[in-house]
Amino acid sequence: MSGLSGGDYVTQQIRALAQAVRREGAGGVGTHSFQLAEHLAAEGGVHRGDILTATATLLAMTAWCDGEVEAAGRFAELAGEHDEESRELVTHLLRLEAGADQGWLPEAQAEALLEYARRSRRGDLATRVRALAGVRRGRHRRED
Repeated sequence: MSGLSGGDYVTQQIRALAQAVRREGAGGVGTHSFQLAEHLAAEGGVHRGDILTATATLLAMTAWCDGEVEAAGRFAELAGEHDEESRELVTHLLRLEAGADQGWLPEAQAEALLEYARRSRRGDLATRVRALAGVRRGRHRRED
């Protein structure tokens, strides 16, 4: 790992986790994914509950998309075992990413995300929500 800054190393670990989730979601048990998530929590400064909840949720989504309903259920149960704050964060992040993919957020979701960002002091999330909300207003504004 010589020659890599801490951010580069963490970025590589996040990419490795994403690849493991894609491989293990379809009917697997997520062993490698959870090992990488634990490593990110220990070495990357990521809150353990947040990364494990996100990993289990993404494994559930991957399994579901691959038609592995039983595995999706198992992973969803694992995601539900972590603290409420981690579950709330993951829910908001998924909404934000889905909104970014679609190019807009429903107003109620944008307001909930902004409230969460304010409560949790996450200016980065508030900035992304506002940018996404601004894109929608700009593209769909009626000319008078």
